Amino acid sequence: MPTISVSKKDLESLLQASLSLEELKKSLLLVKGEIKAVDEDELRIELADTNRPDLLSVEGIARQLRRQKTEDRKQETGISGSPRPSPRSGEIIVDSELKNIRPYIGGFLATGVPIKESTLLALIETQEKLADIFGKRRKDIAIGVYNAKKIKFPVCYRAVKPESRKFIPLSGEPQGFDCELNLREILTQHPKGKEYGYILSDCQKFPFLEDEKGNALSFPPIINSKLIGEVKVGLEEIFCEVTGVNLAQLLLVVNILAENFKDRGFKIYPCLVKYPYTTDFGKEVLTPCQFEDVLLVHPNEFEKLLGLKLQKEEIKKHLEQMGYFVETEKDKLKIIPPLYRRDVMHPVDVIEDFAISRGYDSFSPVPLKEFTIGKPCKIERILHKTREIMLGCGFVEIMSNVLTSKESFISNMRLPYEDTIELENPISESYAILRDSIIPSLLQVEAQSSKATYPHRVFELGEVVIKGDSPKTLIKLAAIIAHSTANFSELHSFLDTLAYYLSFSCQLKKIDHPSFIKGRVGSIVVDNKEVGILGEIHPEVLGNFKIKYPVSAFEFSLSLLFKE
Repeated sequence: MPTISVSKKDLESLLQASLSLEELKKSLLLVKGEIKAVDEDELRIELADTNRPDLLSVEGIARQLRRQKTEDRKQETGISGSPRPSPRSGEIIVDSELKNIRPYIGGFLATGVPIKESTLLALIETQEKLADIFGKRRKDIAIGVYNAKKIKFPVCYRAVKPESRKFIPLSGEPQGFDCELNLREILTQHPKGKEYGYILSDCQKFPFLEDEKGNALSFPPIINSKLIGEVKVGLEEIFCEVTGVNLAQLLLVVNILAENFKDRGFKIYPCLVKYPYTTDFGKEVLTPCQFEDVLLVHPNEFEKLLGLKLQKEEIKKHLEQMGYFVETEKDKLKIIPPLYRRDVMHPVDVIEDFAISRGYDSFSPVPLKEFTIGKPCKIERILHKTREIMLGCGFVEIMSNVLTSKESFISNMRLPYEDTIELENPISESYAILRDSIIPSLLQVEAQSSKATYPHRVFELGEVVIKGDSPKTLIKLAAIIAHSTANFSELHSFLDTLAYYLSFSCQLKKIDHPSFIKGRVGSIVVDNKEVGILGEIHPEVLGNFKIKYPVSAFEFSLSLLFKE
């Protein structure tokens, strides 16, 4: 779960109220937050909701807590008005060559309030959390903040050759950088270049941000220039930009940052981004922008899920306290989420927010109407017996994630990508696909166990997801043995032991499989149905996982063998 650091004084300033730690702990339930540590003025807050990047900032937390106060509800209700162009608005011109490098950008101007030290510290914390957590360590989202007084609009977002541009990069290091470096040198010499240079490793040209006069703003997503990208206490005009590879996510981050500045008293002026190529939001995109997310929900849906008789007025009140704009449309409620949220995809999301605002402690418990005695289902009894057999045979059990990485489960196993079920927006490359086999998980464990005494015998009982017209979740048993003479016949003997004690009969059918040695692999057949595989792991696969000794493995589906 993400954890953020906030200043208690800054939080209270944004709330316009002083809270004891006990009061704050109770209030943080509204954002699914919990105080994990207190160090003088610093609070470490862990957030259980990873779908709300707007809460990865002190402003976002304060906004949600503030709106819960009835006396503030009217002025805080609903969404911010759609931004309109003004004389202060800036333009951002996008280069056509960026389409296949880092195609999207958005930004705004924030003016009118001298930036305080607390604001600057909170801004840095928000930048880091949004870019690292929501932006996958700047790969998808990176944020830059600049001294707007030094910028001559329009700003140009270009694709340039690495040696064609140079500037003095910003540095948080005590010694700093006092000489100009070109973009290639920044990747090899600057700490941020070394840390995030992998993002551009396959690019012939790099993203570059400069103003109309050719003054360097930044080398996104790596580092700002020291001349324009150094923001200090006292500045009154700020230019904030966000670059990335997913425009919808990028626009959400722009909206969040703009709302954060607005909460601190800044006036927001939008930027018009002009693309040479078509995007999902058009060729000209005004940022911050107003999303067109609207839900029509009947009050009966609240009653059905929560078991309460509710009036429209009560529903409207609590949803407004959560930041929604709500109005009646015939017999339904027209509900528009705030512009800094895109996690509301279904009426259930709205109903959950209503329940949070109302308070879970306000719901009366309902006694059981029927008394029943539970017992394990058939497959659970089979799993328990299987586990005992494997442990009795000297195997050690592991438990691993259903979500995993492409590298471990596809590339390392010499498999094609076609049969993979991928997540549309994974939080990390390590959790990007749904596994359809457990064997790679066991090989990952074996790769980390080279110092343990051999032989190694490891197994796992777990879920996999099989792709098809209708994806299925199955429970499989997988096991490996690893030592200098591990072979097909040895593991086959353990499969026979399982078959005996679980009362099923199986045969082996010769097959070829890219993850196993040819001629040393077979499918496990039960009642003329292929339910699994057994064989010796291919040396190339062992090399990919950096495993030193031979490994034999089997895997079969208990769900197919023992249907309810």
